[in-house]
Amino acid sequence: MLQRIQTVHLLIVVALMAVMFFPNYATVKMGAPLPAGTVETVGADSTITRVVVPAGVEEEITFNLWGIYQNGQKAVPTTYMAVLVILTLVLAFATVFLYRKRWIQVRLCFAMAIMLLGIEAFIALYIYKLKEILDTMMRDYAVKYSVADVLPLVALVFVYFAFRGVSKDIALIKSLDRIR
Repeated sequence: MLQRIQTVHLLIVVALMAVMFFPNYATVKMGAPLPAGTVETVGADSTITRVVVPAGVEEEITFNLWGIYQNGQKAVPTTYMAVLVILTLVLAFATVFLYRKRWIQVRLCFAMAIMLLGIEAFIALYIYKLKEILDTMMRDYAVKYSVADVLPLVALVFVYFAFRGVSKDIALIKSLDRIR
């Protein structure tokens, strides 16, 4: 089982999917809607409005596997993406132990590739929606992305390597059957 290189590749996929549970994929820091200090405005009807804005009022939005959080409170759940990551992790781990059923391994590698593309699509969609919402707020913001955003693509490369290894095993066994 561990003598085959595709097993190592699949275990790397399992490790990459396990790492997806912990980091933030994007962190957004937004400044205060008004600059710090006292602002006075005079309305059309000659009313004076005074607004005092304390210094250092910032909002933080974080995006991780479990949801999008605004100042520590969940704003948007990302349940479907979490389910997809968990399914991919379980499927990669199960595929390691199906070393005698190579055709099933090939099909599961193909399914994992589709799921990994789905995870990356979810990440891109949520980041795009987050930026769209931030642009409508008309406030200064800074977005800090994480390396975890590209982990599904790295895992996809290792799934491809595992797929190639299983395919080579199938070809080797077919060639040995022809010799007999």
